[in-house]
Amino acid sequence: MAEDIYREVDEELKAERMRAVARRYAGVAVAAVVVIVAGAGLWSWQLARHKAQDQVATGTYLAALRQTDHLPDQVGGATVPLTGKALSGLDSLQALVASGDRGVATLARMQEAAVQAARGDAKAALAAWNAVQDDPAADPALRHIATLLWCQHQLDTGDIPTLRSRLSLLSGQGGAWNGLAQEALAVLDVREGHADEARKKLSALVDSAETPAGVRNRAQGMMQALDPSAG
Repeated sequence: MAEDIYREVDEELKAERMRAVARRYAGVAVAAVVVIVAGAGLWSWQLARHKAQDQVATGTYLAALRQTDHLPDQVGGATVPLTGKALSGLDSLQALVASGDRGVATLARMQEAAVQAARGDAKAALAAWNAVQDDPAADPALRHIATLLWCQHQLDTGDIPTLRSRLSLLSGQGGAWNGLAQEALAVLDVREGHADEARKKLSALVDSAETPAGVRNRAQGMMQALDPSAG
């Protein structure tokens, strides 16, 4: 009886440690991708420059990027109300989304999602990313980024089969987002209690020459956190 109790306690402690690891690294991965996209205004403009036909819409988009470049910090996880230029910029982005100019509208929706995520409105951010990834006419590169961000923001709470299905579209050697997709899949493995599967994915990331340095460093840290001999 005593041995059974000790075993149950040990298993529960391991399970709780794995849940903590999943929560910790889900947050790190999300932050990493948000920084990439939130700071990608100029990159987005380069992507759309040759497609934008309406110069007025293009100018409005660039102005909105500048207005939403710096947002207030979140406090205690609450949604930050926007005022002044930031609010005006968000209003402009939302107007562009409804404008019908598909090229600029897609970019505006991506920036709107980045703004909503930065201010703590996860529901609005997820809706915007979902709209981009579901738009067959949107640029494939932007659809892939939207898919990744949509998944990243739900690693600790979202429906696991749905997340795995969408992440699988981004995984595969040579893919631009393979490293981050595999990292997210490893977090889901941990969330489900499949530590061995998570270690395999993380080890592959560490060993691959194609893995970005930041992803490799996080994979190494996550492997150490999952080591049964740690702690």
